[in-house]
Amino acid sequence: MKNLFLTITILILFCTLSISTSSAQVYLEEIEIAPSKAYKSILENFEKKKYEEVKLALVFVEPVINTVKLKFGLDIKPEIQSGLKAKGTSFCTAIRRLIFYDICLIFTSIDKEGKDYSTDKLRVWFKMAYINYLLLSPVLLKDKANFAIDRKIKKMFSESYLCFGSESPYGKKIPPNLKLFRKRSVRIIEELSRVFPEFKEEVESKK
Repeated sequence: MKNLFLTITILILFCTLSISTSSAQVYLEEIEIAPSKAYKSILENFEKKKYEEVKLALVFVEPVINTVKLKFGLDIKPEIQSGLKAKGTSFCTAIRRLIFYDICLIFTSIDKEGKDYSTDKLRVWFKMAYINYLLLSPVLLKDKANFAIDRKIKKMFSESYLCFGSESPYGKKIPPNLKLFRKRSVRIIEELSRVFPEFKEEVESKK
């Protein structure tokens, strides 16, 4: 029953976010650097206690923070700021939660607007989501018992990537299948919500 409730919750989250993706498109199109690079810098510099570098890098994830607030009504910024001020583990949790919602936004943009973009562009966006997951993966792998779970999630990403089609040197072409991508991406979000319950909270789309 608990798993069923989780599945329904994730589907509602994904569907409500899908109502409008224009601002998500904007941040994906206009970001100066991939957010994953900023996240990596933020987490590494925080661990090294280089807090000024952390503040500088946070500027580059402002578009994601703003889009999450717009889409989910969830303002992670105060949580990030208080965590940075306290210099505690809550800061890293807030950043990783932002990464989780960034993955949600990317998947939704691909699902709802994919037909308006080239397959190459969609692949780039998807790779951004996967690189985001690679920043979450080490948290799971701190416990060796989670190795199989991490491998399962990475496999789910690999299978979803196949939804963008392919073309062999021999001329055989497999067209993109965004309907299948939607199903597979929802499963990824569902799995991430299950293994990282601290990232998820009940929020409603504002659009």
